[in-house]
Amino acid sequence: MDIADRSEGGAPTHVFLINPASGKGRLSRKRAVVDRIAACLDARIVMSNSEADAARIAAEAMRAGMIMVGCGGDGLQNVIAQQAVETGGVMAVLPLGRGNDFAASLGIRSAEDTAAALRAGRVHHARYVEVSLGGATRIALTCVGVGLLSEASFRAARLPFLRGRALYACAALISILRHDCCEYRLSLDGRPQRQRLTILLGAASEYTGGGIPIAPRAGDAPGRLNLLYATCLGRAEAFGLLIRALSGDHLGRRGVENGYVELCEVAAEGAGGLASLVYGDGEELGRLPARFRIGARPLRVLVPDSGGPQR
Repeated sequence: MDIADRSEGGAPTHVFLINPASGKGRLSRKRAVVDRIAACLDARIVMSNSEADAARIAAEAMRAGMIMVGCGGDGLQNVIAQQAVETGGVMAVLPLGRGNDFAASLGIRSAEDTAAALRAGRVHHARYVEVSLGGATRIALTCVGVGLLSEASFRAARLPFLRGRALYACAALISILRHDCCEYRLSLDGRPQRQRLTILLGAASEYTGGGIPIAPRAGDAPGRLNLLYATCLGRAEAFGLLIRALSGDHLGRRGVENGYVELCEVAAEGAGGLASLVYGDGEELGRLPARFRIGARPLRVLVPDSGGPQR
C-alpha cells in the first residue's frame, strides 16, 4: 500500500508520520497538534506500527519527492533521518517525544517552530554521527556512546511517567549508583590507547537526555566528531559531574577530556552486560566493537528562518 492509498485523494506534498508510542500525551492530543499544522498543507497523516513500518513509509514518501514530517521523539526522527540520508529526501521535525534533543539542536522546540520551518522551506544540512558496528551502518542524530551514557539510556527507557531532563537525570543517578568502570581499547585517528572510563561519547550536536548540554562545543569543528570522555570516577565525583553537566559546566573538570577526531574506534575485551552496549538518540544500536565518525552524506532538514540550528 502506498502513501496515496492510505487516504482519499492523490499523492500529497507532505506526509506526517506519527509514532503513537512517543512521549506521554494521549494519541488524540498528538493528532490534534498534527491536524492543526497539516491543515494548511497538501498533506497526509499516517501512523506507524513498528520501526520497520516507519522506515518503509519514510523511504516511500521521500523517494516520491514528498517532505516527511516526523511526529515523535528522537527514536522516530532517527528512523526517518536514516531514510533521508539514503534517499536524498527532505524531512521536518515535530517534537512529540520525551527527549526531543535533535529538534532542539535545530532550534525547533514547539509545534509553532515546526510550522514556521514548513512555511519557510529553509533546508539545513544537519550533522549526524555515522556508527558502524556488527557489519551494519546506523546513524545517531545527537550523540552515540558507551559506559554511563548507555546505562542511563537503557534505564530511561524503562522508567515510566518522567520525561525530558528529569527522566535522564534520574536514570543517570541510578546508573551511577550501580556503575563499574570498564577498560576500553580506543583508536583515535589511528592512535591506539587504553582507557578505563566512566563514559565515552561522540557528539554531532549539543544536547542529549532531554536537553542536557552534554557537548556544548560540538559545533566548533564542523567536519569532525566531538569526542568526550571521563576517566574512571568514584560515585561521588560522577554525581558531581552529572550536576555540572545539567548546565553544561563539565568541560575542563578533572578527568574530563574534550576533543575532535575524524574517526573513533572503540572495543572492550571481555565486557559484557551494559558495558558493551552502544546507544544513540536514546536507542540501543548494538554492541562493541564500533566505529564513530561524522556522516558525509547530506541530511536535509527544514528549519525556521528565525533561530535556526544551535551551535
